[in-house]
Amino acid sequence: VRRRAKLLMIDLDRGLTLFVHLGMTGRFRLLPRGADVHRHARVVFDFGRRGLLALEDMRKFGRIRLRPTSESAAVLSGHGYGPEPLDPGFTPTVLAKRLSRCPRKGIKAALLDQSCLAGIGNIYADESLWRAGIRPDRSVSSLKPDEIKVLRRSIVQSLKLAIRHRGTSSRDFFDLYGTPGDNADRLKAYGRDGLPCSRCHWPMRKDRVAGRGTHWCDRCQK
Repeated sequence: VRRRAKLLMIDLDRGLTLFVHLGMTGRFRLLPRGADVHRHARVVFDFGRRGLLALEDMRKFGRIRLRPTSESAAVLSGHGYGPEPLDPGFTPTVLAKRLSRCPRKGIKAALLDQSCLAGIGNIYADESLWRAGIRPDRSVSSLKPDEIKVLRRSIVQSLKLAIRHRGTSSRDFFDLYGTPGDNADRLKAYGRDGLPCSRCHWPMRKDRVAGRGTHWCDRCQK
C-alpha cells in the first residue's frame, strides 16, 4: 500500500493497482468471514477464509479505480499534485516556491490546494496555521521568509502528531478494525470555536475562509 497526497495506491499481483480516494467519509473496514457488512459499504473484497475488506462511504464522495501499475505515474501526473510535506526534501525554500505560484490567494486556500501542496485538508490547515501564528485569511504575498520557515515546521509537526495518534476521529474516521484515532484530543484550533486559545487564552473564532469552516485565534494569529 502506497500513498500520494490523499490517494491510496494498493498494488496487486498481475501488474494492477487500485487507486482509492476516500473522500470525506470513506473508510476501509476489515471484517471476519460471514460478517454483515455496513449498509454504506460500496465495495467489498472477499478474501475467503481470511475475511472481507469493505469500503464504506456514507456520502459517496470517494472514488476507486483499477489501472495497470505501469500507468501509476500517468495517473498521478493527471492530478497535478504538489510536493509531499513529509518528504525529506520539503524545505522552507520548496514551500516558498510553491506559494509564489499563487501570491493573491489566502494562505489557507493555498494550503488546501493539492496542486500547491499535497495531502493537507481542512483540519490540518487550521492546526498548522495556529502553530505558526498566522491568520488563515492572510494573503500568500504578505508572508515573510521567517513566517514561511515557521509554517513549514508547523505543517510537519501537525501531520506527524496526527499520524502518531492514528488520525482525528471527530465523526467519521476509524481504522481497519473500527477503532477511532485520538488526535482530536490534541487539536489546538479545529473545532475549538468559543473555547480559550491554548496559547493566549483568548476565545477561539470560527468563520468561513476559502469556503471551509475555519478556526483561529484573533489575538495571537497575525
